[in-house]
Amino acid sequence: MEVAARQGVLDVGAVRAWAHGALTASRAARERIDAVNVFPVPDADTGSNVVQTVAGGVAAVEADLGGGGAAALLAVFARGAARSARGNSGIILSQWLVGLAGGLADEGATRADGPSALVHALERAALAARAAVPDPQEGTVLTVAREVAGHARRAAAGVPGPPADVLAVAVDAARRDLGRLSASHDVLRAAHVVDAGACALIVVLDALVHTLRTGRPLTGSEVDLGWLPQAGPGVVAGCAPAAGGAFEVMMLVRPTWPGADHLAASLAQVGDAVAVVDDGSSRHAHVHCDDPAAAIALVPADAREQVVVRRVDEPAPAARGLVVLTSSPGLAAWYATCGAVTLVGTRPTAPQVARAAADTRAGRAVVVDAGLGLAASAVPPDGCDLLTAAGDGPAVVACLALVADPDVSPDAGREALQRVRGAGALQAEPEVVHALLAELLPGAHAAQGVTLVHGRDVAAGPARAVGDVVAAAHPQLEVVVAGPSAGAAWWVGVD
Repeated sequence: MEVAARQGVLDVGAVRAWAHGALTASRAARERIDAVNVFPVPDADTGSNVVQTVAGGVAAVEADLGGGGAAALLAVFARGAARSARGNSGIILSQWLVGLAGGLADEGATRADGPSALVHALERAALAARAAVPDPQEGTVLTVAREVAGHARRAAAGVPGPPADVLAVAVDAARRDLGRLSASHDVLRAAHVVDAGACALIVVLDALVHTLRTGRPLTGSEVDLGWLPQAGPGVVAGCAPAAGGAFEVMMLVRPTWPGADHLAASLAQVGDAVAVVDDGSSRHAHVHCDDPAAAIALVPADAREQVVVRRVDEPAPAARGLVVLTSSPGLAAWYATCGAVTLVGTRPTAPQVARAAADTRAGRAVVVDAGLGLAASAVPPDGCDLLTAAGDGPAVVACLALVADPDVSPDAGREALQRVRGAGALQAEPEVVHALLAELLPGAHAAQGVTLVHGRDVAAGPARAVGDVVAAAHPQLEVVVAGPSAGAAWWVGVD
């Protein structure tokens, strides 16, 4: 490998090789890492989140011609990972990459020899990862990142060698200490597991050691999984969440918004597992909370580039996933409870829809467009079915039908939309609902259910009260109440 004189650690080819090797290694380790993911919540997705995070970095590298040199390409890898980051673990790892790239590009590091530059970059990476979370926890990936940097500094000072040898010593030492470090955290100690995020970081670092030594990517047959724990499904299932919040909210926020610098502190007021990183063009924020609308409301609509909401305890991947596109933050929790990856906004792009579809972890996805007028060309062509609804009211009906269908077939949603008779009203008074029902019921032969979707002008309590009155008046019908939507004060559907 031709080592870049400016960095003394990586050249352009090595950056590309490491990126691909890190993705290969992360994919190979995914299941074992998922199986020990009990902190901050036991949702068994750290390995999967890291794969998608690293994959975003690789895609950015592949799209870049590398003309800016190794430092610039490493920054591209880091920014791509940060923009594509999934979950708390992905956010932290991506910010570690951002710090590493910045450390290798620092003026002092570029004038140092290879091992010294590497040590500086590892120290800066550890600090950047810790800065991503407002409440850093010892015994987690943050501790391991700091320990790797410390071991590297001691190795470089003791018996100096090439960067590959220094890093290998540091990673091996951190691997040996992983059990002891994880045991210092109450949740990890009680579950008798090591930190999943720390495992993911070591896997990525193993790929870097391999590239520094060989100049090529780590291949699947070369990935060492022997040191990773093999835990059964009972480990995650038997753990209570250490951080509250039934939903995960991830937002891309424009950095020009005045509140961007204080977003982490604001999110900490409404939820847990908060992390915020800078991907170079926006802020990527993560939080677990019980009220996604409250988290979304912290950022003005014109400052949001992307909002994704999903359940923390998401079900196992199905043959076909569910994605909902809506302009109603107040319905994000309802859609997510149905198992949907929910994209909140007004003009979703094709890459955003593709990301949401990938987040279902299914081979195919039904994309329910809740009245945004999404063009068919914006739906990813690889196995996604578009189901267009004329607003959140019909979209709620479609989702109810899709959830009831074991195969999550788009036909079930289409049939429900064809059967349902619906109408909306701008008035918030309960009498409006009864008037709409009186209008709709005669035309809905053998009706089985009533769906009530209320708007922002109707509070949740009064909306439930209206639903109770309707259920009492029509005991033969199943009544579903959802909201608030961004549209009409009431939408009533009869199926």
